[in-house]
Amino acid sequence: MKQFFTAGILAWNELHNDRSMPWKKEKDPYRIWLSEIILQQTRVEQGRPYYERFIAAYPAITDLAAAPDEEVFRLWQGLGYYARCKNMLAAARTVAQQHQGRFPDTYEGITALKGVGAYTAAAIASFAYNLPHAVLDGNVYRVLARFFGIDTPTDTTAGKKLFTQLAQDVLPGQQAGTYNQAIMDFGAVVCKPQTPLCKSCRLSSQCEAFQKGLTDLVPVKSKKLRIKKRYFYYLLSGNGSLRYVRKRTGKDIWQNLHEFPMIETPAPVTDAELLSLPAFRALAGPGNIRIESASPEKKQQLTHQTIHARFLRIGPETEVLPPEGFRAVSAAELDRLAFPKIIVDFLKG
Repeated sequence: MKQFFTAGILAWNELHNDRSMPWKKEKDPYRIWLSEIILQQTRVEQGRPYYERFIAAYPAITDLAAAPDEEVFRLWQGLGYYARCKNMLAAARTVAQQHQGRFPDTYEGITALKGVGAYTAAAIASFAYNLPHAVLDGNVYRVLARFFGIDTPTDTTAGKKLFTQLAQDVLPGQQAGTYNQAIMDFGAVVCKPQTPLCKSCRLSSQCEAFQKGLTDLVPVKSKKLRIKKRYFYYLLSGNGSLRYVRKRTGKDIWQNLHEFPMIETPAPVTDAELLSLPAFRALAGPGNIRIESASPEKKQQLTHQTIHARFLRIGPETEVLPPEGFRAVSAAELDRLAFPKIIVDFLKG
């Protein structure tokens, strides 16, 4: 059964796989690594233009390592999960400084880089060097679970151990890179999450889920994702064309990106309720403050959170000084700073 599965994936890849991506069949470990970092938690269609822009701006990993942080974060803007960008810069600088600009060529060396986990290391090791390490992403979990009829939850210790061993068992050692790309593509275009192409699938004759009518029931997860709602109120004020901004720090979302003065509330509030909050007065400054206008609510969906945001223009009767921790910037400088997507969308109007 395992031999049938592996042979079927490779045959499908050779005869029918026409999925096109700029990094496919790439052997440069830097470009493979860059594509994998960009595609973490990101759809291929969204990540493709970012990959192309990064390659154009930084053709070699030493170019990326030498780039200013703010420049790189600005290029990353809109991709989300900004810790990836921070880790990416750290890894590039490790390669430049500790490996003389040469990307590590062993699985252990690759996993030692900041932000590189087991999946990413296996992808780089197999695609760049054809090392026998199986990739295990969402597509691979789904294909394996369906074909072998596995209902062990993928997000449990037992499930991860089982799938890791199975993925390695069906990996053809001499064709690791080709097979790894093939099974991920197969999961994306044939064994899809919704409406899989079972009737035309060359593996369906031995697929446990198809034969038993379980296609919609596997893979299984033990935990349901809980989405937290957060409400952000951004205050826009300043002298003429100036805006007050600061860089977000700490371990919350959007670390190292910039923001306007903001109040977060646990539930939606009216303008009157907002005006009465001590936090509003602390940010808005002294004087007779009023809300001149407010944007419609904007929403950004993150993996575990939904951000609801409104942008309020406040009209001070007296000159407002920059809130503590913020600095005044001009419109020209605003264009050079990296912001979360929800603020970028507002600025674009």
